[in-house]
Amino acid sequence: MEHQWRNADWNSIRIFLAVARLNSFRKASEELGMSVNTARRTISRLEDQLGYLLLFREAEGVRLTDEGRRVVLAARDVESSVSDMWRVAAMAEREANGPIRLAITEGLGSFWLTPRIVDYMNETGAQNRIELQCAMRSVDVLRMEADISVQLEMPNRPELKVKRLGYLHLLPFASSSYLEQFGRPKSVADMVNHRVVEQQTDQLRGYELDKVFGPKIAERIVRMKTNFSSAHYWAVAKGAGIGLMPNYARAIGGDVEHVDLGFDFRVEIWLATHPEIAKSARHRNFIDFLTDSFDERKFPWFGADTMTPQEIEKQFSREDLRSYFEGFTARS
Repeated sequence: MEHQWRNADWNSIRIFLAVARLNSFRKASEELGMSVNTARRTISRLEDQLGYLLLFREAEGVRLTDEGRRVVLAARDVESSVSDMWRVAAMAEREANGPIRLAITEGLGSFWLTPRIVDYMNETGAQNRIELQCAMRSVDVLRMEADISVQLEMPNRPELKVKRLGYLHLLPFASSSYLEQFGRPKSVADMVNHRVVEQQTDQLRGYELDKVFGPKIAERIVRMKTNFSSAHYWAVAKGAGIGLMPNYARAIGGDVEHVDLGFDFRVEIWLATHPEIAKSARHRNFIDFLTDSFDERKFPWFGADTMTPQEIEKQFSREDLRSYFEGFTARS
């Protein structure tokens, strides 16, 4: 088997990994820019070389065999090594003013960090291009999808440099128009008579209302579902229903009110970087900036303890809040 593995070319393995990841020859061929038939022939030749079946071909897509799963695990290790090699070479060639590629969730990226990035560029005079990818899924930093990732799931690859930046506290909010029309619920049990706007992404698994109320009631009360934070915000702000948003949601200038149901949903905010990034001064400076942007001593709503919207507005002046959230307020 080891001898057969050495005879397999890397391009075939790369195509196999794409097919395995997407569970589809068609999707993999579109991603890789090749025909479906070429992808099929490549995998068939690879299976002939290895001497065993890698994929079950089924009507709805493909499924890994036991041998295929073992090959995926082995190939990912090789892929990580190749990525490391190219990253080191690329970093050696880049000059100090090279780009910084940051992946971050869409809500934090749009509503919190983008205005601060602009200030960072203006205040430091940095000439680096910031490539901001607002992603609803966690990107693979080791595969060079980004230099730095700010995400809501703890990275599980031991090769990464990982630190917790803070916490995101999600509380129920509704628009004043919605509360005027439907009233204000006093408890979670009251929600059976209300409408819910639900956000569900790879990093936010949804509200799991079926576990609280049962599938039938959950199906009835969820009147709108979206994966994007901006769409979720505007749906709540325009009166579609009650939805979970960060505890600083009122501070960003929208017409929303905290609906106190006696709970909050706390999510950890994680920073993940490629181990080679620490060798780059421009990346180290930017990581320091990111760390400062979520520092609970300056912005206590990112701390471990929940601040209610009322506590945020009481502790900080309107001028302070406007400066923190001016990027979104201007668009509101």
